[in-house]
Amino acid sequence: MLSALLNRLQVHQRNALEGFNLTPSENRLSPLATLPFTLDPHSRYFQDDLRLFGQWCFPAGRQLGAIEREILHPLLKQFTRSRFINVRPISGINCTTIVLAALAKPGDRILTVPIGAGGHANTRQVATRLGAQPLDIPFLNAFDIDEAALTALLRREKIRLIYLDQSTLLFPIDPKPIRDIVDAVSPDTLIHYDSSQVNGLIFGSVLPNPLERGADSFGGSTHKTLPGPHKSFIATHSPQLARAIEATSDHFVSQHTMAGVVSLAITLLEFRDCGGDIYARRTVENAQAFADELAASGLHVAARGDAFTACHQVWVAAEPSTSAAAQSYRLEQAGILANPFPSLPTVRTSAFRLSAAAFTRMGGTSAHARQLARMFALALRGDTPIADEVRALRRELNAVRYCYDAANAQALAARIDSHDVSYRFEPLSIEQRAVGFAVG
Repeated sequence: MLSALLNRLQVHQRNALEGFNLTPSENRLSPLATLPFTLDPHSRYFQDDLRLFGQWCFPAGRQLGAIEREILHPLLKQFTRSRFINVRPISGINCTTIVLAALAKPGDRILTVPIGAGGHANTRQVATRLGAQPLDIPFLNAFDIDEAALTALLRREKIRLIYLDQSTLLFPIDPKPIRDIVDAVSPDTLIHYDSSQVNGLIFGSVLPNPLERGADSFGGSTHKTLPGPHKSFIATHSPQLARAIEATSDHFVSQHTMAGVVSLAITLLEFRDCGGDIYARRTVENAQAFADELAASGLHVAARGDAFTACHQVWVAAEPSTSAAAQSYRLEQAGILANPFPSLPTVRTSAFRLSAAAFTRMGGTSAHARQLARMFALALRGDTPIADEVRALRRELNAVRYCYDAANAQALAARIDSHDVSYRFEPLSIEQRAVGFAVG
């Protein structure tokens, strides 16, 4: 069985090295950010021992706790421009659960984004299990909130929380008009912005900061447009909300993956020092070029007016000639991993939810995006074998960018093993940031 396991792992790794992953919920860790998962921190606890217990109950977490408190928290406060940070959530859904439990009580009515407007399929389930009563935010169409209907709803119903939870999105919701309505007719209502899909775009200043647009709190997973580990965070300015979130997370999470904490800190340092703002901007530019070329190839691409997307996601309808499952497998055989959906907002047939984030992370440009889009269209239709062309493009885009390079990571690992921690990384020069290459 071990040989079968290793064989499957080898096939997976080979496929990852030869193709492109266009799944919006997945990205690529840098070589250095993978390092904590191979070292002792992966096995250790840190429960904020001194705050909770008044002593070190898990003493192996002493240095790891210092990384969380002294490095990760300040970095996240800088990127979120917030006063308070919580990094105990271990995933996006775990983050959702903590926020809903902290900000709403059993019996409270809350508003969430309907699935027809891109809402996360699990939010209502989690809210209901916690005893809240979820209602839909009214929308005019798949993209635009019905502000008049929302105003009337908030006047009619006592709403504790508006939870903005898009997981399929092309044009992210702006909290500011909602804030204006809440302030006018329901000032006790809280607004939380689930930024799981777009944290990298917010941190790169491509999308606005939700706190500055009126959200009381925001946060979400750190492995989508933000190319970090599977983890999550919550940010707020409010000390009252921070205390409620902390008290809830203390009971909802025990081990919050210290390797993930260290990896996230490394990811944010690299995002700061290695052109994260450039990566974020190029991600959106690449998504727009990819969508434009798909449409030029004759595929049906979702749009609002003449715009295909304002973020990393692109939605394209499956071809009517065969099942979406068959087309997904055809793409996979060509070296393109795509995320099939039975339907997406404005696309009433089977469709694919795609992302330019991981592709951009590998150094992809708009020209590469158009090249890959033409390959995608050919593979989807099965007209021409294109696996060799995909592999050739993947050989061109053969390393994670916007990070410290693999040689530096390997050198650092060797020094840690030899107890020499004097090694240091240099930040990118202006010239290196301009081309998006890794240090070294």
